[in-house]
Amino acid sequence: MPSDAIGRSAFLGKWRIVEMELWDRDYIDLEGPGHVIFERGRHGRFQFGAVEGDLDYRASVSPEGQRIEFTWEGRNDADPACGRGWATLKEGELYGYLYFHRGDESWFRATEWSRSNNTVVPDARKSGVRRSR
Repeated sequence: MPSDAIGRSAFLGKWRIVEMELWDRDYIDLEGPGHVIFERGRHGRFQFGAVEGDLDYRASVSPEGQRIEFTWEGRNDADPACGRGWATLKEGELYGYLYFHRGDESWFRATEWSRSNNTVVPDARKSGVRRSR
């Protein structure tokens, strides 16, 4: 199996977006549970709030370990949108950054869909508790 395929396999599946830098959980789940999906064939998709996009990704190795880098194209509300991003695995969770072309950027954290109960949990920013990375 090529090393790229080995790297991709750890990321394959549906991930529940549970936290983002710029948007709270109410917005993340505005149109359904926020999520990102990595499928075979280097394709995928994501949705949070009023944003959705199709992904074209590649696996690579970084100093942090296995990493997925992607470009995306989709919509932000009714407007066309595109950008890029990356994600890495840390202790079974997906951590990464999503960039809008000429716009916002935000880190995100996601858990495996099968491990997520898809219920709303308290947002650390609202409770005054800071989570360390």
